[in-house]
Amino acid sequence: MYIKKIILPIYLLFCSLCVAKGYAADKYAVLAYHSVVDESRPVDKSLYVPQTISSAMLIRQFNWLQENGYRVISWQQVLDAEQGKTELPEKAVLLSFDDGYETMYSVIYPLLKAYNYPAVFAPVTRWVDTAEKGQVQYGAKKLDRSAFTTWRKIREMYDSGLVEIASHTYDSHHGVAANPAGSQLPALIAPIYRNGKYETEAQYQKRITQDLKTSAHMIKQRTGITPRLIVWPYGQFNQAAINAAKQAGLTHHFSLNAEKTNTPGDPHVGRLLLDAETDFSTIAAYLNQQADESQKIQRVIHVDLDYVYDKNPLQQKKNLDALIQRIYDYGVTTVYLQAYADDDGNGVADALYFPNKYLPVKADLFGQVAWQLMKRTEVKVYAWMPTLAFDLSASAKKAKYVTDKRTGKPAADQYLRLSPYDKENIEMLKSIYRDLSFYTKFNGILFHDDAFLTDFEAPASIAEKTMPPGEEKLVSREAKQKNRDLIKLTLSLKKALEPYFLYGGEALKTSRNIYAALINEPQSEEWFAQNLAEFVAHYDSTAIMAMPYLENEAPLSRDAAYGWLQQLIEKINSSALPKDKILFELQSYNWRSGKPIPESELIRWMQLLEQNQLMNFGYYPDDFLLNRPDITRVKPYLSVKQGEK
Repeated sequence: MYIKKIILPIYLLFCSLCVAKGYAADKYAVLAYHSVVDESRPVDKSLYVPQTISSAMLIRQFNWLQENGYRVISWQQVLDAEQGKTELPEKAVLLSFDDGYETMYSVIYPLLKAYNYPAVFAPVTRWVDTAEKGQVQYGAKKLDRSAFTTWRKIREMYDSGLVEIASHTYDSHHGVAANPAGSQLPALIAPIYRNGKYETEAQYQKRITQDLKTSAHMIKQRTGITPRLIVWPYGQFNQAAINAAKQAGLTHHFSLNAEKTNTPGDPHVGRLLLDAETDFSTIAAYLNQQADESQKIQRVIHVDLDYVYDKNPLQQKKNLDALIQRIYDYGVTTVYLQAYADDDGNGVADALYFPNKYLPVKADLFGQVAWQLMKRTEVKVYAWMPTLAFDLSASAKKAKYVTDKRTGKPAADQYLRLSPYDKENIEMLKSIYRDLSFYTKFNGILFHDDAFLTDFEAPASIAEKTMPPGEEKLVSREAKQKNRDLIKLTLSLKKALEPYFLYGGEALKTSRNIYAALINEPQSEEWFAQNLAEFVAHYDSTAIMAMPYLENEAPLSRDAAYGWLQQLIEKINSSALPKDKILFELQSYNWRSGKPIPESELIRWMQLLEQNQLMNFGYYPDDFLLNRPDITRVKPYLSVKQGEK
C-alpha cells in the first residue's frame, strides 16, 4: 500500500516532468537538403541541380517544424547525448545540406541565423577547391565555379556556431564504370572496370581510403576544422568505405535511409531526402516513424539469368530490356536472380555469372542485370546462389564432396555438393561469395535448396553420437546437428558478403529455400536436415517451395493440387511462427508434364494465400521472353502497386 500511495505517484510525477521538459527516448530524425534558391530574384536555371527547392518552401518547412513542436538540434547535441552528457529533446530534428553549393551561404545560412537553427553542411572538397574561374565536373555536365561556396564562407558559417562541417568526399561524388557493360555505380562502392579488367581489392581500398583522407585533410588545412562525419554520396556505402572513413577520423556517417530510427551512439545515421515534390504528409510520416505497411509485403518473381544470356550481344540486350520492362510493369517488390550457370540442368553450378577465383565465368552479366533491375524498376534483388552445389573438379582437385556413407561416393540421385565439414571447402565457398559481393551489388542473398544432408550423409563424428535420454525421437540428434551446421555455414557465407555489400537503404537480407515436405511431414527433417522453425529464427525470410506437382510423383488433378496447398497453408497457420517471415514460392511450370501451369490455376493459388492472410508469395520460373505466365492476367493478383489490383 505504501508503494502505491507514495512511491508510485512520485515516480509518475517525475516521468511527466521528464516528458514536459523533453527528456524522452533518445532518438532523432534527419532531413537531407541540397540547393535552395531564392526565386524572388533572377535565378540562373542552369544552377538548378537535382533536389533543388525554393527558399519560400524552406521557410514554410521551418515554420511547420516550429508550429508542430519539433526541436532542431545540432550535431554536437547528438554527440553529447552519445557520451551521456545530456539527453535529446523530444521530437528532435537535425538539418543537413549536401554538396557545397553557393546557396548554402547566400540563401540557407541567413535563414538558419533567423530561426537560430543549427545544421550540418557537407561539401565535396574538390568542387570547393576549384580555381575561381574554373569549372566543376558535375555528372555529365560542367558547372561554373561560382555555383559552389568558398572556404572563407565555410569557415564563417562554422564560426557562427550553427554549422557543422562534414566530408562529402574529395572527388567521389560521381559514377564509375563498374562492369564490361559500362554500368555507372557510385565511385565509393564499386571497383572500377577499365581496359578490360577490374581494380583489385587492394587498389579499390587504397583509392577510397586516399579520397576520404584527402577530403578530411583539406577541410582541416583550408579552414582549421576537423570534420567528424562523412555524408555518403547518393547515400550508399559498404563496410570497406566505413573502414576507410574511420582511418580518416570520420567516426559517423549519413545515408539516405528514411526507414532507419536514429539514436545517439549508432554511427550510421539515416535521413529523409527532400525535393520540390516532398509534401508535409511525407515529412510528418517520416518524423513520426510511420512505416508504410505495404512495404513489408514481398511479391517475388524468380528469374533464370540463363534466359537473358545470349552469345549474340544484340540479342542479349533485347532479352535484358524485355526483362527490365516486364519487372517494371509487374509491380513486384523482389526478384530472385540467378547468379550461377547450370548448362547441363543437374542443379550444380559449373560456371558463374560474375568474376571469381574458382569457376569459369559464363558471362560477366549478373552485376549488370542486378543493378539495372534495382535502379530502373526499384525492386529488391536477391542473388540466387547454391550453398554447396558447386562443381570445382576442374579448379580445386582437393575439394571434398558429400558422400553416401553406404558407398563412400557422392549419391547419384542427389546434387553434387561440397562437404560442409571440410575447412578448405568452406574457405573456397567464402571466396566465391566474397567475389560476388565485390564485383556486383544486390540487396539480399537466396540460399538455394541444395543445403541439405540426407540421413545417409554425415561425417562419422556426428553419426556415432547416440540419442540422449528423453530427447524427441521423431528426429534424431544427428539430423538436428546437421541442420545447425548447415545454418552456421550459410551465416558464415553471409558474413563473407558483408565487406563489400551495398548498404544505404537497409542491411543485407537473407532468404533460404525449404522443401514443403518439411512442413507437411515433420519427420522429413531426418531426410534433409532442414527445419522451418530454425530457418525462420535465422533468416529474414524462408521461401517454402510450395510446388504440388513437383512434390508429388503421382499425377495430381487441379483440385488435388489445390487441396495440397490448402493443407500446407493450414500447417503454417496453425504454427506460432511469424507469417511475415514466411514466403510461398509457387510453381508456374509443371516439370513432370512439361507444360506451363495455367494462369487461372496460379491465380487461384494466390487468392487462396491472400484469403489466409499469407501475403508474401511469388512464383518460379518466369519466362519473360514468351510471356509465361501472361502478365496481363497475373499482375492484378501479384502486384503491390496501388491501383493495380
